[in-house]
Amino acid sequence: MNGKTCAYCGASGVKLTKDHVFPKCLYPVSKRDSKVQRITVPACARCNGAFSDDEVQFRNVLLVSGEPNPIVRELWRTRALPSFDEADGPRRVNDLLRLMRPVKTDQGDRHAIYPAEHEGVMRVLRKVVRGLCSHHGIMSPVRDGRVWADVLKDRVPQRLLDETEHHHCEEDIAEYWYSVLDDPPIHSAWLLTFFEQCTFIAIVSTTEDGFVDGDWPR
Repeated sequence: MNGKTCAYCGASGVKLTKDHVFPKCLYPVSKRDSKVQRITVPACARCNGAFSDDEVQFRNVLLVSGEPNPIVRELWRTRALPSFDEADGPRRVNDLLRLMRPVKTDQGDRHAIYPAEHEGVMRVLRKVVRGLCSHHGIMSPVRDGRVWADVLKDRVPQRLLDETEHHHCEEDIAEYWYSVLDDPPIHSAWLLTFFEQCTFIAIVSTTEDGFVDGDWPR
């Protein structure tokens, strides 16, 4: 992939590889023959390898967030549970337990998990948005500090969704909506849903200053 720049840091003049914008670990064996294109962007070796550890935990956290669909059940059985027997398994289990909080529901006492409290999870989410910006030719590179993201806490009105572009990379794994506003300080707004159960909102800043300590862009 010579003659291009890294979608994440803008490096040029180096050997570039293809990085999967949506982590490969989100795809179970049952999807190996899928005809849906998996989105890739050019990335330098440093950026391509920078998210590997976080992506596994990103998958694990999403698998226990909400009611599972068939893909979640397959991934949990074939990928997540076996991984807990590996050398770093106890660390990953402890990470999941740390994010869980007891809550009272109509069905009784349960535990809820809060993905936004795990910096590694949110770093991968921001990386996905950065990669999608490059893939759609909206802006590249988008550095990490230019993206603010959080778990979506309120339902988005359908009329607003109708005004955004809808795309997916296997609807039962990941789908997303975006709108380029180019209205400083907001460049674009994103919604991303994983496994039909966990939705995030993200905002890309118009400026390199981006977001500071979670605040809106300056």
